[in-house]
Amino acid sequence: MNIAFETLAGSADRVNEDWVAASPDAVIVLDGVTAPRVASPGCTHPVSWFTQQIGGRLFVLLGEAIDMQNVLATAIDQVAELHRESCNLASPGVPAAAVAMVRRRGDGVLDYLVLADTVIVIDTGHEIHVVSDSRVDQAAPEALAATRDEAIGTPEHQAAVARMSVEQLKKRNVPGGYWVAAVEREAAFHAFVGQVPVGDVRRVAIFTDGASRAVDTFQQMDWAACLDYLQEHGPRGLIRHVRSIEETDPAGTRWPRFKVSDDATVAVVEM
Repeated sequence: MNIAFETLAGSADRVNEDWVAASPDAVIVLDGVTAPRVASPGCTHPVSWFTQQIGGRLFVLLGEAIDMQNVLATAIDQVAELHRESCNLASPGVPAAAVAMVRRRGDGVLDYLVLADTVIVIDTGHEIHVVSDSRVDQAAPEALAATRDEAIGTPEHQAAVARMSVEQLKKRNVPGGYWVAAVEREAAFHAFVGQVPVGDVRRVAIFTDGASRAVDTFQQMDWAACLDYLQEHGPRGLIRHVRSIEETDPAGTRWPRFKVSDDATVAVVEM
């Protein structure tokens, strides 16, 4: 597998909460979930600490002969043990992350997993297979809609996003809600997983939502065109393209969103 990736913070004054790593046979992309504004966050660790910790453990575990959901469940358990004594892991404010992973196995199969706001796009040469998880958008639809009525950067927009985060948090990692990697190992078994014969795969791309917005928010291209763009310009070129689009709509008037620019990560694999 030939692999290239790029990650960039949403702004120069913020820590990048995304995380990406690759080996010759696997790629992991994480999108840290911005900590919700709750009265008692419960955990003293930043989101970037969580993505680094769980990412490193996923990287090791993917080399073992266990299925993708159990890889994620084990990593969640291991990171929870790191701060179980120092933090209140029952608090809704614990760090969390969306997860996307692919792994080439020795028996000629490509495994994939998606949990929360990440996207994997698989091109077989005959069709484009898109794996995404938008369940969080159904957690508090009215509160989500309210964020789209206000201009980015205004107090009204900030308040609407805060209210939405609180409402969505009530549905996090519970049956009928949405699932992210945090403390509950059960979340791993709600991830979308699948397998594709390696011989059928031409190329694969993995996105956090700060990068996938070129397609799913701005609708400036479809997924096939996005893969072609990546092939020509690379991950860095795609992120620059996303940033240039964002700069034309800083208030979110044309494309409502939570931030002008979000952390953005892209990994592309050519088989």
